Amino acid sequence: MPHRAVILAPFALLFLVTLVGGQVNRVDADGIVVDTSTSLPVPGVSVTYGKSFPKGSVTDEQGHYFIPNLPRDANLGTRMAGYQPASAPATAAKIEVTPGTLTVQVNEEGTTDTRVPKIEIRQGDKVLTKCTADPCGQLVVTVIDIVGQKALICAPDHDSKEIELKGVTLVTTLTKHEGAGCPALPSPSPAPSPSRSPSSSPSASPSAVPTASPSPTASP
Repeated sequence: MPHRAVILAPFALLFLVTLVGGQVNRVDADGIVVDTSTSLPVPGVSVTYGKSFPKGSVTDEQGHYFIPNLPRDANLGTRMAGYQPASAPATAAKIEVTPGTLTVQVNEEGTTDTRVPKIEIRQGDKVLTKCTADPCGQLVVTVIDIVGQKALICAPDHDSKEIELKGVTLVTTLTKHEGAGCPALPSPSPAPSPSRSPSSSPSASPSAVPTASPSPTASP
């Protein structure tokens, strides 16, 4: 019996080392997803690990996700409409996601369902997006390179309003004001006229050849 115990001891030790080592190399992914433009948690984000048989979680109202028993070196990916995909190690306590598009809805001041017609969203002299319908629905602005910057919302017979391009949805209002509207955009510069090549210039007119005056007739 003692001999049997001696024989089994190395196997038991190996099993224990393997078990402990396996636990050391596993981790529970436990963190929150945060919007880089607002620093607020983002609910409804899909956080996954793996491709063939992915494990995942969807963030709750506090932006929290939890995926148990992952390899310590696992990498997580995120997916949600309006946001650019992001990735982070499973050991991270926070994943930051950046807006890719901003959906804007503009109502008449004092209402929640009366849309403002013919809206434009501008940055300086550049029109980011516009709607010519009456009324307008929702406008989608691509904000990949301008997240956090300011823009102007304007419409005919309404006061303009400055907004910040943050998050992925924005509901705002404009106030009616007869005669107000979008500032005039500068006229485009006229295209330069094509220059003439030397060969196309008209040739100089030939010089007049002087004619000899008649000799005076001798007097008789």
